[in-house]
Amino acid sequence: MSQLTLLRHGQAAFGASDYDQLSSLGQLQAQATGEFFYQRGTTFDRVWIGPRRRHRFTAQLALAEIGGAIPVIDDGLDEFAEGSQLLAGAEQRTGMRVLSDASIPAATRLRLYAEEIRLWADGSIVVDGVAPAAQFRATVADWLRRATADTAPGQKVLAVTSAGVIAAVLCEVAGLPDSALAHFIGVIGNASLTGVVFSGKGAGLTYFNGTGHLAGDLLSGI
Repeated sequence: MSQLTLLRHGQAAFGASDYDQLSSLGQLQAQATGEFFYQRGTTFDRVWIGPRRRHRFTAQLALAEIGGAIPVIDDGLDEFAEGSQLLAGAEQRTGMRVLSDASIPAATRLRLYAEEIRLWADGSIVVDGVAPAAQFRATVADWLRRATADTAPGQKVLAVTSAGVIAAVLCEVAGLPDSALAHFIGVIGNASLTGVVFSGKGAGLTYFNGTGHLAGDLLSGI
C-alpha cells in the first residue's frame, strides 16, 4: 500500500483584498507542520501542490526541514472558488453588501459564506466564475487517478492543497454525494493532515483533519 497525505494550506488572509497569502498565523502553522514531519522522520517520495501562492508557501515552510522531492504544481489541486467569489455570490443572492459594508458582523459574513458553499455543493445555485460541484469533483478525481496511478507501491505522497480538494478526495474515496462536500469543507482546519492509503485495488481513509501537531494557539478553521 502507498500513502497519500493531504495538507491543507496554513491560514490565508480571509476577507482581505488579496486572500491568496499566508497570514502570520498561517506561516507558524506551516512551520509547525514541518517540525512535526522532521521530528517523526517523515519524508515524501513525491510532492504535489496546488497552483496558489498559499499552497506554494505552505509547502516551502513545511518541507524546509526535510527536503525531498521537487513539488509538482497541478491545477487539479486548485480550490473550487476564492472567498471573494463566494461572498459576491452571497451578496447577489441576499442583497446584503457583505463585501463592501464593514459594519456587517464577521459572524454574519461567515454564515453567508458557509451557506453559499452548501447551496453550491447541492446544486441549488450557480456562482459566477465557479465550476459546478460535480465538475470540480471530476477535476479532483482526475488528479487523484493520475497521482495514484503514477505512484510505486510503498511510496509516500504529499499533496498541499485547499479544503475543497480534500473534501472532494474524501467524497471520492468514500463514495459520498456532492452535497457532502460542504460538510467536510466546513470542518477541515488550516494546516490539518488527512491520510489515504491506496493500491491498485482501491483507496481508503486512514485519518481525517488531524491537528494534533499544532499547539492550541495555532488552531484555526478559516
